[in-house]
Amino acid sequence: MPQRAPGKNEPYLLVENVTKRFGNFYALREVGLAASAGEFVCILGPSGCGKTTMLRVVAGLESHEAGRVVLAGRDVTGLPVSRRNVGIVFQSYALFPNLTAAENVGYGLKSRNAARGARHDRVKELLRLVGLTGLGEVYPARLSGGQQQRVALARAMALSPKLLLLDEPLSALDAKVRIMLRGEIRALQRRLGVTTVMVTHDQEEALTMADRILVMHEGMVVQDGSPRDIYDAPATPFVASFIGSMNFIGGGKRHPDGTVFLGNRSIRGANGPRIARGAGDAGEVTLAIRPEDVTLAPRLETGPDLWPGKTRHLEFRGGVYRVGLSLFVGGGERGMIADVSAETVRRMELREDMGLSVGLCPDRMHVYRQETHVAEGA
Repeated sequence: MPQRAPGKNEPYLLVENVTKRFGNFYALREVGLAASAGEFVCILGPSGCGKTTMLRVVAGLESHEAGRVVLAGRDVTGLPVSRRNVGIVFQSYALFPNLTAAENVGYGLKSRNAARGARHDRVKELLRLVGLTGLGEVYPARLSGGQQQRVALARAMALSPKLLLLDEPLSALDAKVRIMLRGEIRALQRRLGVTTVMVTHDQEEALTMADRILVMHEGMVVQDGSPRDIYDAPATPFVASFIGSMNFIGGGKRHPDGTVFLGNRSIRGANGPRIARGAGDAGEVTLAIRPEDVTLAPRLETGPDLWPGKTRHLEFRGGVYRVGLSLFVGGGERGMIADVSAETVRRMELREDMGLSVGLCPDRMHVYRQETHVAEGA
């Protein structure tokens, strides 16, 4: 099939209505992805949601029953990985133990019969880009985990792929190395301008590295948006609970005029609460709010957004405390959590089983259908 460059408004990578089954189990259900040239996209979700299967379909490592994959204007559906010009970095590094770092990086160039001098220059430049200058003659066994992953990244970039695919590349590393390396990978990707798709189950990785995030659940893409959109406006209770922490407060009602009530009090704000698609025009709803958007005030303080409550427990987290709360609503009690500064804890002299007022900002609240909410509580 002849190759053409994608049009001005066409995505560089297009995955369209892809379905993949393993026997009777649907790993992917008509999933789609569109990535612009130079974009960094994260596919995020829990184990078993289909994210790695989706990456393998894009790479050509996995066949699929329906749908297509288009790369740089070329339909590559059915083509093997060797004919897609993609670079792949796996979680396990997959380095050749009997080859030096430089030989690992240059392996693909050698198989392509690149001239020796050009190959040497390319390998040297790639090792410099990934911060491994001077380590080219070292074997993988003598490199740290982070250094081995840098070698794997350089090897993937050696053939100047159209697309870079990262399959949980940082999950085998310790926390400090992970944080450092994710910044380096993002900086390298921006410098090279290569379109990148990364699979991860780590929400912090996705939020800090991606231009755009696809959240997957049970073989489907349930939300596609920027990190800020995904965090601030989760489309479903699953997304709300999977990305960060979320309080779910059951027992709300949405009246036919659109007004949302919790107990006998209406929830009104200049821009909220935010009504999720599927919440309906009326009926039982669940309200949701992030712990950092919950505020605390002295017990005697009153206001339209303040509710009576008490502390359950305090969990020290350095500069922040996670405070377990009981919220008193309509004669009942709702469990929730608040993340507040250590200064607030000191100023209010917070302690367990202490009465106070709990602030729930309407503009930071979300409304979901009652039957779809996840468990509430701290």
